[in-house]
Amino acid sequence: MAKAETGAARAPRGTKPVSQAFFTALDAIPEAQRAAVAKAAQVVIRDELKARREKTKATAAKAKAQPRTPVSKSATPGKTPRRTGAARPARGRKTTPRPSAAE
Repeated sequence: MAKAETGAARAPRGTKPVSQAFFTALDAIPEAQRAAVAKAAQVVIRDELKARREKTKATAAKAKAQPRTPVSKSATPGKTPRRTGAARPARGRKTTPRPSAAE
């Protein structure tokens, strides 16, 4: 059975507020300059998105290139070593100090 398709693909989440902000800002530009400003803004947005993608790729490549530190093996295989950090509070009911009879 063929899958019924709608005419247009659904826009990603957050598209509507971004486009509304763009057109609201564009309304503040005089009509004579509006087309040129819109084109220039689209170019700037495209370039910024491209720069961000490249930066993300470079960061990921840099993280991948760094050597991983080997995991130390515990003395007894199969068991995890105990933590020797700060003591945790005891589990159970919280108790409040009782007032003394001398008060």
